[in-house]
Amino acid sequence: MHSPWVLPLLEKLGALQWRKIVHGNQGWRLVTANWLHVGLIHLVANMLSLVLIGIRLEQQFGFLRVGLIYLLSRFEGSILSSLFLQNNISVGASGALFGLLGTMLSELITNWTIYSNNVNKIPFYRYDKV
Repeated sequence: MHSPWVLPLLEKLGALQWRKIVHGNQGWRLVTANWLHVGLIHLVANMLSLVLIGIRLEQQFGFLRVGLIYLLSRFEGSILSSLFLQNNISVGASGALFGLLGTMLSELITNWTIYSNNVNKIPFYRYDKV
């Protein structure tokens, strides 16, 4: 459990709250909540995930495309989070990370034949045909 001062601080800094976005005309919370994290472990986990996923995607698609996907996913994740968690507050960039993971999955499915033909070339992969 977090300290009693954490939730009020996150609310003041711009955490997602459906009630404040819809009834309080605070749409800016859809942007600010992605920059807030609940603790160092949350921040490090998101940053590490972003580096591991982002480097791979940036090599394949370039900085501008990955940046656009990240920004759109971040905004859409904020909208969905505020809709589905109406009685709670929400912070973090998980929506953006899931958007990048979805991009990776889409690329994997699209190019499946390229990857499946090369999987036997991986030294530690053992494929026994029956």
